Amino acid sequence: MNNFQFKSYNKTNSWLGLILVFVVVFLIYIVIQSIYKLFLVLAPVFIILAAILDYRVLMKFGIVIYELLRYRTLLGILAVIFTVLGFPFVSAALFFNAFMNFKTKRKDKKKYIEYEEVEEKDAEVLDLDEFKKVKVNNYEDLFE
Repeated sequence: MNNFQFKSYNKTNSWLGLILVFVVVFLIYIVIQSIYKLFLVLAPVFIILAAILDYRVLMKFGIVIYELLRYRTLLGILAVIFTVLGFPFVSAALFFNAFMNFKTKRKDKKKYIEYEEVEEKDAEVLDLDEFKKVKVNNYEDLFE
């Protein structure tokens, strides 16, 4: 019979890894919480700036929420709940969308440059008989 030997791992390494995972998750939670608090303070400013830059972004968001409530009620209710809970992030996203639309509109304005019309001249006609195609009958002739 064959005897198998299983590797044994050090128990302190597994506990250290587990503690490290909890520390990383806790740090991510603190970072997200601080960003949430910052955006909560800036949310009214984001909404006002979004309305100034491109009010259609706010209108489209309202229409999407209304259509979700109208046709897919459960999903609409969830969207309203997440919008209320995540209002700072929603306002930041709406501001970013409005800002990008504003920048795109400014770039799309066409700028015409001055140009000069060139008169057409008679072009010289090339004699194509001079440039007859060379026919190769044999592949080996290419390497001579």
